[in-house]
Amino acid sequence: MNEISFTGNVSKIHETRHKGNGETIFSFDLAVENGYWDKTREKWISRTRFQPVVTFRELAVNVAQTLKVGMAVTVTGLLLDDSFTPNGAQYAVRRDKLEATDVAISLRRATAVVTKTGKSREEEGREHNRQQLTTAA
Repeated sequence: MNEISFTGNVSKIHETRHKGNGETIFSFDLAVENGYWDKTREKWISRTRFQPVVTFRELAVNVAQTLKVGMAVTVTGLLLDDSFTPNGAQYAVRRDKLEATDVAISLRRATAVVTKTGKSREEEGREHNRQQLTTAA
């Protein structure tokens, strides 16, 4: 799997949405600083990238309840093409989004209290299948 990780600060939180089937979608923007110190000019050159991030299902619920603007996080996921061509335009607007598979809070300058949530339907299904296999054996 080709996963990528971005580390930065939450810069904007979008509204939580729900699909017709009840699936939760939570989006936020991550400010990723790629700056550097320019020795010749003796100053910091800032190159901040604002990366759109989207989360789904249980991860979306947990992230929506946890994240606040300014929090330092590391997001791992798939970088997907989200380009589009506006009506009447000849050229596409190029953009991408990070579909998160995991979001981790940085403890460099913060503390956290971890609360385990219930098992997902997928985890419960795997556990049920394991029980049935051991019963049948």
